[in-house]
Amino acid sequence: MARSRNIKPGFFTNEDLVELDFATRLLFAGLWTVADKEGRLQDRPKKIKIDVFPADNLDIDAMLQALHEAKFVVRYEVNGARYIQIANWSKHQNPHHTEKASEIPGINGGVTVKAPLDPEESQEQDGGNPADSLLLIPDSGFPVADSSLLIPDSKTETLFGAPPAEAAPATAKPVKAKKAAEPKEPPPTVGTWKAYSTAYSVRYHVEPVRNATVNGQLANLVSRLGGEEAPAVAAFYVRSNDRRYVGAGHSVGMLVQDAEKLRTEWATGRQGTATQAIQADKTQANFNAFAPLLAEAHAKEQAHAQH
Repeated sequence: MARSRNIKPGFFTNEDLVELDFATRLLFAGLWTVADKEGRLQDRPKKIKIDVFPADNLDIDAMLQALHEAKFVVRYEVNGARYIQIANWSKHQNPHHTEKASEIPGINGGVTVKAPLDPEESQEQDGGNPADSLLLIPDSGFPVADSSLLIPDSKTETLFGAPPAEAAPATAKPVKAKKAAEPKEPPPTVGTWKAYSTAYSVRYHVEPVRNATVNGQLANLVSRLGGEEAPAVAAFYVRSNDRRYVGAGHSVGMLVQDAEKLRTEWATGRQGTATQAIQADKTQANFNAFAPLLAEAHAKEQAHAQH
């Protein structure tokens, strides 16, 4: 079930997010409307496609993996079931206190427990307004729930401790300042894409296409060759004059298809081509044809030497 969520201007200028293609960035925002109160949802790519991109032909699984590698979401498994946790959820979203508590286990297996509210207390927190009444954030154009959305519910507790500090009563002790977040490591495919796109631009004088499918293929390549060798093999592939690769426009798909073969050629410094294979076959055929004549001539020489 879709829900109203907040979107901030920083979404469009996030340095890590802009590294992903347009459709994957839009999927990230779409996940917010599908996620529950704790920012969790079931990891079901086909169901997510129906909820977010019902009319588009996209590889949602590859797009989710790209978001996972970039650390915008975490794909995890609990008791054989697969789930997704949106990173930094509580930092950017303030679900309405009447929203149903999450029934999806967290990464460490726990679930959220919500204590029921008194009817009078609920009426007081709602300010007399219906829970689903909508207002507009100035200059945003996006409808969100009324101002009580911005006040976290102090009745919510988790199995792992007390409510968040910002949801505590006014009498609570001041919260210590949070430590500065450590810089994120770039996704493992960044170096490979840079090497591939640079070599591609030099050869074709245009930028290569990058989309969700390409992101998934790059992740596959790095998982097979490793983050250290994959960039060098990608650049080596684009410089290859093999007719198959040239005919395919040095697509990423062909690179992934022949990943191990290309890695061997790069590592040994030799490029096995179809022409070399054909020449080797011809040499062997010629030898097979003349072998009987050579043997006969050699036998005659030995007989003559004996006389």
